[in-house]
Amino acid sequence: MRCNIHRLMQRLQCPGDYPKWVDSHSSSSEFIELLNPNFSVHPSNFSSLMLFGLSLCNYTLMYWANIFLAQHLSVNAFDDFNVAVSVVTLLSTFATLGLEKYALRLVALYMERENWPRLLGFWKFSLATILLFSFVLMGLTNVGLTIVLAWHNAESHTATLLYTLFLPAIALCLYLTEAITVFGAQILALVLYRLVLPTVFFLLIIVLHGSQAEMTAEAVMICLGSAWVLTLFMMLLAAHVASPKAINQVKADYHGKRWWLKNSLPLLLSSLMMTLLMTAGTILLATCHAPPTTVGIYAVAMKSSGFLALLGTSTNRYYLPMLIVLVERRDLTGINELLNKRTIFIGGLIMLFLCLISIWGLEILALFGPTFSKGYWTLLISSVGGAFMTLFSDSLYYLQFMNRNRLVIGLLSLAAISTLVLGYSLGSTYGATGMAIAYALPTITLFSSLKWLARRHMMQFIAG
Repeated sequence: MRCNIHRLMQRLQCPGDYPKWVDSHSSSSEFIELLNPNFSVHPSNFSSLMLFGLSLCNYTLMYWANIFLAQHLSVNAFDDFNVAVSVVTLLSTFATLGLEKYALRLVALYMERENWPRLLGFWKFSLATILLFSFVLMGLTNVGLTIVLAWHNAESHTATLLYTLFLPAIALCLYLTEAITVFGAQILALVLYRLVLPTVFFLLIIVLHGSQAEMTAEAVMICLGSAWVLTLFMMLLAAHVASPKAINQVKADYHGKRWWLKNSLPLLLSSLMMTLLMTAGTILLATCHAPPTTVGIYAVAMKSSGFLALLGTSTNRYYLPMLIVLVERRDLTGINELLNKRTIFIGGLIMLFLCLISIWGLEILALFGPTFSKGYWTLLISSVGGAFMTLFSDSLYYLQFMNRNRLVIGLLSLAAISTLVLGYSLGSTYGATGMAIAYALPTITLFSSLKWLARRHMMQFIAG
């Protein structure tokens, strides 16, 4: 055992202190057990329900906020609002450079090894890099979008330009959410991100409406951006409280900066492709000069079915670490038990959601206004695509954790390109329904393929 630990510690002396243990069959389980001697691989129903509850609160608050805006904004203003959110969501994914996902792995490793200088170095490097790159991206986007709109004599999307100014705050919030989670304050991180942020936004637009000020897309974007800024201050305070106190007593070690960026790049690309898959339809319809009502209907349908994606991201953070531990231990019985529990829990919620959409879809859409009732089939089709994504989303992260990044990024890129190609054709012909088909077909094909590939790889890994 002493030799095994010594050999393991030697492997941890790589330039970035991040071992590629997933490619090893000799001591990977030793690595997991060394870092997590008391790691529980039995999901708690209470924790699962808490994550679901926070996701439900977030979804409900943002959904009612969108209903309120659809009822009090003009059709063109609501279209501008949705386009601005889609564009900045895509930009914020790019602005983090994948460092927020990489922090889930690397920060945990540094904390276990009590390598406080490296942890402080990575912490400061990540914050500074994300902040700097966000400002660069913000400037390039505003200048580039202004030039393109002027070149084509198109309408000025002031709401998008204005919301882009809050990109640094949004990107930092995304990083801090993951960092606070790794520091051990997972519930606090989710409360700030899933509950405080939408609550502040909803209250601000209520105050805006009550002040008798004109409800414009630009004013709404200022409200949303202000909510991000307030959440950022709260997250910085939470990160200061939750972070290990030992890092305040050491000097930061920045050795391995290139290694950090290199290993975060695959995570960035996959997140970017996933975001593009989810937001491309709204942006594509707007750039193809579709009627504002069509853009609004598709955006509302995607927001309505977005609960499924929210459910997937929230629960994956809970189930995936257990899955990786069981795989490394080659515990096939435990793996099947865990996946069955996840499938029953998430599958049951998906079936309930689809039943509600099928029966009361028209009534739900009518909350946004009479025009949006035309989006019933758009909602139903996009929900089916979202159901496949949520149910099989664990496969995507499993393959990435097992260093199959090229395969995952390749399939994600193919799906995103297919969505854009199909969306350009079907969207211009069949409007919002055609764009929903362009989203659902590649999504269903992608995640069904990932599930099959992950299952095959898992069986081979365990057998080997």
